[in-house]
Amino acid sequence: MTNQLVTKVKSPDKAARHPRIKPIEFGERPGPEPYNASEIIAIDDSRFVFCDNNISNALFELRLQPDGSMAGPLIKRPIDGIEAGTVDDLEGLALVQSDGKELIFANASFSLKQRKKPRRKRSNRGKEFAPRNCLLRISCRNDDRMVAEVFSGLREWLVENSPLLGKFPRYIPDDGGLNIEAMGWSPTDQALLLGVRTPVIDRKPVVLRIRLKKVNGPWDLSNVEMLPPVALAIKTSSEEQGIRSIEFDAFRNVLLVVVGNSTSASEAPFELYSWDGSPDGKVQHFDRIRFKRGMKVEGVTHGWINGRGALVFVDDAGGYQVVWDDDPRLL
Repeated sequence: MTNQLVTKVKSPDKAARHPRIKPIEFGERPGPEPYNASEIIAIDDSRFVFCDNNISNALFELRLQPDGSMAGPLIKRPIDGIEAGTVDDLEGLALVQSDGKELIFANASFSLKQRKKPRRKRSNRGKEFAPRNCLLRISCRNDDRMVAEVFSGLREWLVENSPLLGKFPRYIPDDGGLNIEAMGWSPTDQALLLGVRTPVIDRKPVVLRIRLKKVNGPWDLSNVEMLPPVALAIKTSSEEQGIRSIEFDAFRNVLLVVVGNSTSASEAPFELYSWDGSPDGKVQHFDRIRFKRGMKVEGVTHGWINGRGALVFVDDAGGYQVVWDDDPRLL
């Protein structure tokens, strides 16, 4: 009997079948540091804008070619109506359609600022900083001009109406203090959804929901009410994951949620989920979507590029990437 050599053919591993998403660098910087790109929204076919949390008086437009490459340099879109020193640390964006008009809402982080010298050695409490305590409502004009109304002094109301936050709002973000880095819109509830990076409550990231009584109504406390918060039932991770981006995807009729490391010391991975907006916080995990180590995903949105649907991600280290709707990793 002749011995036959049998060679096993290995099936492609997960990494080969579902390669990690790697950012494309913008190729330019606003200064010595790269663009600190936070949330992104789609404003038209092939046109997207994102905020940079180091620049509070402008958004930046990213235009893409049919193949997903950049159509040219980033375009700075100044925001009128913001006085110097009144807004700091813009982190979230949400696009809202109302009465045939488009409005962009933006949020500061609502975080405390690190004291130069702690009051006590073990003190991890920060100090309030008014420019981080606001929401913006931005009108988009036909000439691409943006004009903002600033809703200041909101932090105290937010904390008072969110008892689940407990004592955490007293602390700086890296000690679990209040830090809101994402904002989405729920058409069903007519509510702004604030995605909390820290604190993470019982290992679940939290969404605070502010209902607008009238989208175009007075831009003050008379026009808002707090809905019950929602804890998202993400899968268990070795380290806590907070919300880094949340945007409504009209194509899938879900909210896209990116979670990632809750504090700067954490090495928790960035991951993508979908959430139908239900109060039970049930989510679906895109387990084939994985990001290259070092990519800090702070924004995701669904849009159209030359009529073709895609998700566009932005990287806190100054880049972006496109994942087309027919990509197997999204199926």
